[in-house]
Amino acid sequence: MSARTPVTRSISFNAAMLEAVRANRKTVTRRRLAAGLPLHEAPDAYLFGGMDADVARFEPRPSAAMPAALRITCPFGQPGDLLQVVEAPELVLEVCSVRAEQLQGITATEAQAEGLAASDGAAALAAFRTLIDSIYPSAWVRNEWVWVIGFRRVQ
Repeated sequence: MSARTPVTRSISFNAAMLEAVRANRKTVTRRRLAAGLPLHEAPDAYLFGGMDADVARFEPRPSAAMPAALRITCPFGQPGDLLQVVEAPELVLEVCSVRAEQLQGITATEAQAEGLAASDGAAALAAFRTLIDSIYPSAWVRNEWVWVIGFRRVQ
């Protein structure tokens, strides 16, 4: 069996998050799943079933009237793939982990790994919610699904 060749994709960060990546304070990013998916329209109707490489499996909750399971490909790749930062092309990140979760599932430790300047976990959670609300209004309240991409700098 031959080793898989990593795929290089692009990723973008705002100025504050780019600074956090450069300072090694940011080691994970959350990105909203594409609009228009049944999962996006009814976030609480599905459960995350795991990943197959870069494909997330979602199952309808038993109480939901959703017709079928979903398989959604992550646009950020899978572990081992590379992400070239648009705003700093010399900055390359290696994807270490990929999963999907609902926004409100974030822990205090994970909020700190998002690179926000915060004195403790509770402050990091509050800062993360403020950031999400500024980027994706109503996403937190709706508890939408996001990609959770863990990464490390390789350059």
